[in-house]
Amino acid sequence: MTISKVTCFHDGECPICNLEINGMKKLDTAGNIQWVDITQEPEALAAAGITYKQAMERIHVIGADQQMQTGVRGFIQVWKQLPYYRRIAGLVERLPFLIPLMEGGYRVFAYWRLPLTGKRRLQ
Repeated sequence: MTISKVTCFHDGECPICNLEINGMKKLDTAGNIQWVDITQEPEALAAAGITYKQAMERIHVIGADQQMQTGVRGFIQVWKQLPYYRRIAGLVERLPFLIPLMEGGYRVFAYWRLPLTGKRRLQ
């Protein structure tokens, strides 16, 4: 049986994002996640049916089930693959009020992350 990797599309030029992504990469010792830096591999976005603008607005993750998830639900797919984070993923999924609460926080971060890092929002 072949296990499909989770694919995480991330902005490798975002210093804020890189803090979290690089920490997760270190924990991914089993190599369960394919990390795709959209600034280095834009062709991967097209293959996944994601525009660059969409990818810059929200994190996109293709889960092990090959379903696309964005935002907090995307992070949950990544977290399920990582030690320590697995517990967070399980907790978030078991407590239904956490996903919308976290999604609200993520939306604020996603909206402001480009200006906070000195970049312009895409039009």
